[in-house]
Amino acid sequence: MLESFLEGVNYYDFPSLEVAIFSLLLAFTLSSAIALTYHFTFQGLHFPNYFFQAIVLSSIVTSMIIMSVGNNLAVGFGIIGAVAIIRFRTLVSDPRNIIFMFAGISVGITTGVYGYAVSIGGTLLFCVAAIMLRFSKYAKSEINLFEIVISYSKPIEFSLQEYLTPRFEINITSQRKLSDGSFKNEYLLLAKTQVSEEAIFKQLTLIEGLNELKVVRKKINTQL
Repeated sequence: MLESFLEGVNYYDFPSLEVAIFSLLLAFTLSSAIALTYHFTFQGLHFPNYFFQAIVLSSIVTSMIIMSVGNNLAVGFGIIGAVAIIRFRTLVSDPRNIIFMFAGISVGITTGVYGYAVSIGGTLLFCVAAIMLRFSKYAKSEINLFEIVISYSKPIEFSLQEYLTPRFEINITSQRKLSDGSFKNEYLLLAKTQVSEEAIFKQLTLIEGLNELKVVRKKINTQL
């Protein structure tokens, strides 16, 4: 019965050692170029070193998997079942990061099926496009969002807009009286021009009677 079930099944011929090493080295080289492009075009405050490593390593792992599967449907379903055991719960807050990760995985796929021309050409075009966008008007968001926390011991009449330049869209998010009798207000400030936390803090220190003043820039992200 087992012989009849396996009849007609063509097992996949694995690539030679030379071809496998060349594909893996090419995946490593091209994914390193993508990771370096990510580093060059990164505009955040703290560069994610582990994400840089993940771009490179993901292409190597993907290339190994694709070469192992080949045209063997049974092996493909087996790998899908094994990967399904792993549960990924990482929240991606920057859509740009997922694109760079997918680019590294794509390099692994194309080198795994020996599409060297596609992998090299696609990597070159991807890196050039990312660098061009880095210097375009779409490189940075024009929206600046700040969280302001102010506390004072006595009720005072003031308007934040009187002390702030340029003009902001101001929304009060919290206003309460503390147990020691002092008052605490929290605001969200939205500006469409570039301004620093230091500039806002310096302007708000002109308000008399403050016990505490805190200015924090909030990052606006699209979560996936």
